[in-house]
Amino acid sequence: MPPSLWLKMTVVTGCTLTLAASVWAESTTLRILTWEDYFDPELISQFEELHQVTVQSIYYDNDEVRDQIMAENQGNGFDLILVDDIKLPTYIEQGWLAPIATERLIHLADHGDQWHKLVPSIKGYAIPYSWGTYGISYRSDLLDAAPTRWADLFEPNDQLNGFIQMPPQASELLVIALMAQSDSPNTNDTATLAEALDLLTRQKDRVAYYRTVDFQDNLLNQGLVKAAVSYNSDAIVLQDLYDNIEFVVPAEGSILWIDYWTLSVNSKQTELALAFFDFLLDPVNNAQNVNHHYSATFSAKAKALLPAEVRDNDAVFPANADTFETLKRPSRPTIRTMMRIINNLDID
Repeated sequence: MPPSLWLKMTVVTGCTLTLAASVWAESTTLRILTWEDYFDPELISQFEELHQVTVQSIYYDNDEVRDQIMAENQGNGFDLILVDDIKLPTYIEQGWLAPIATERLIHLADHGDQWHKLVPSIKGYAIPYSWGTYGISYRSDLLDAAPTRWADLFEPNDQLNGFIQMPPQASELLVIALMAQSDSPNTNDTATLAEALDLLTRQKDRVAYYRTVDFQDNLLNQGLVKAAVSYNSDAIVLQDLYDNIEFVVPAEGSILWIDYWTLSVNSKQTELALAFFDFLLDPVNNAQNVNHHYSATFSAKAKALLPAEVRDNDAVFPANADTFETLKRPSRPTIRTMMRIINNLDID
């Protein structure tokens, strides 16, 4: 997304971000560390006009970059930080986040309690933003048989062999291999983890690319791959942009990912942050955001406001999502396995 008049955009692609205190002194700016293109820009404009402030977003390319920025700066320079369910407990333990006065958020109750029951230790330090799943996007015109199981990516038929796109992150690769084996994505069993490592190693020659799905340089649309692991929300964007792309949540199941908003312990903008949180939690605004980024909401009121093609889309709101696990903090055996995956597959 190109820079616009309402938003000064900074894209963080490296691991070092030096933040001088004087730069962040303005009381009329709310600074957010987040993914790119994760809100409807009209909503940001509305919030800026309503509160006579400027919203400045600093974008990270992936979770690892965000984590290193936080480790080096302890949240200095940011007011709000978007964090996933896996890393959020660690952020709290590190003292990088401030408690949120959730009792002052009028619209939080609309989002139920599942968002913190799934990750109990975060209550009081986060509010829900969106959730989704992993699955397989594929070219229906290039495959006679759809890949309906994770295992289809590891034992592909002749049409699919050599035309597979897998994610470049060892953590995601390991989870996919475990699910392909019908094992829990949170297992700590060393024998099971070794089997997953072996499965990924044997798959290597059948994979065309280890790369995150890209909308502009899209390998599926170019026919360079015929199936790609993707987030469900990304799959819907691809379907909007290109023909003959379908999405399936594999038969073995998937995992549930959740993104949360948090407040930096170094923020001086607590009141503005609370206003921003409640603005995004409002069912009307929440539904508008879902309709923009296609990630699901916990708010039943917001879901009811969505157009039928989004509300009833199983890619956005999978019918069996309540059976999916959220990922736990990786154990030492899991971390060691991920390091071996990086070495065995020669991925960065």
